[in-house]
Amino acid sequence: MAALDPDRLLALLRDPNVESGEIAAATGASREEAGRAARLVLAIARARPEEAATLPAPLAAAVLRAAEASSRLDLISAMAARPEKAVAKEAKRVLHLLKVRGVQVPEAPRPPPPVAAPLPEPPPPCYASTVDGQGERALWLTRTVPGRGLEVAQAVLSDERGLLELQVGVLGRKEWRGFVKGLLERGAAMGVAELDRGRGLALVAAARARNEVSGARAPDGADHWLAQQGPPPPLPPPGASLPALLPGEAAAALAASADLHALPLLEGWLADEPFLREVAAALDGAGRAPEAGAPEDRRARERALLDDAVARYLTPGRRERLGTRLLEVAEHLHAAGDAAHARQAAAAAAALAADRPCAEIPFARRLVEKAFHLDGAPAAATAGAPGPV
Repeated sequence: MAALDPDRLLALLRDPNVESGEIAAATGASREEAGRAARLVLAIARARPEEAATLPAPLAAAVLRAAEASSRLDLISAMAARPEKAVAKEAKRVLHLLKVRGVQVPEAPRPPPPVAAPLPEPPPPCYASTVDGQGERALWLTRTVPGRGLEVAQAVLSDERGLLELQVGVLGRKEWRGFVKGLLERGAAMGVAELDRGRGLALVAAARARNEVSGARAPDGADHWLAQQGPPPPLPPPGASLPALLPGEAAAALAASADLHALPLLEGWLADEPFLREVAAALDGAGRAPEAGAPEDRRARERALLDDAVARYLTPGRRERLGTRLLEVAEHLHAAGDAAHARQAAAAAAALAADRPCAEIPFARRLVEKAFHLDGAPAAATAGAPGPV
């Protein structure tokens, strides 16, 4: 059967002798839809707008003709809101004609404004302390757990022993904000600052690999947690984010590098504790020797012992560890806006890498000297001294 215009199709829908299958074949609709359209047409006075609005387009156009003849404004308005342009356009035309004839046509309800999808919450920030004099640092890595809150992984890393601690828990966002507030207030002397999560994962993964070399036992569950995070990005070399030092600038920064020890971040840095104990024992023996002589002679011998200790301190391994730690600190200071101290730390690290003597690196020399009083008497307690390097 050829395609039917709406009036001819309406006549077929009203004809009890026409099978729904014949109408379905003519319109391309299903028999069920053709039957539903026939029932709507025969009971147009009681037809519900939502039923008419969901008919296929050809059948809807025929029902629209019946609604027009019966002045079913609600049905016509429902058709005018259909997505198919042809049916909607015809329904709007019918409404306009009725208005012209003086029929009070209600305004079509305006569709509600689209509800803006809520913006996804930004990923929670992660934090880390900068490396301390023992080569250790703490990290707090977060990720959102839908329906639960924030997963917070607290890790302690060592640049010699590897991954020392890993604790994972879930906090609410409010709890996390309170924790961060306290962390930033208490962690100023630790150099706590925001950290990119990818870099944090890379630091944890690199530390975990060091456990295999150092023999230190990794925390329980660390490997499973790391596997869940996916592969971390590569770590840039230490100091990669620092601007290059000009030759004259580097010399001035190195000369002033002992000033770094006045910073809360570095005031606890000392030479290795076993090394300092050896120096303390030598100084104590020099002060008690029968040939100690006059005070000025004793002080001269003690000064010579200190100078010797300074000269012996920087072994290749200590140079490498200290230089890397200083570059980490320099990056932190640079990011915090302390350019002068960042240059001092970077210049000291460069001097260490260039194999310059310890006596020519003021920062390194102070690591040994500040453990002892300058009059030659050993400092009171090197045993509990924080932050050996």
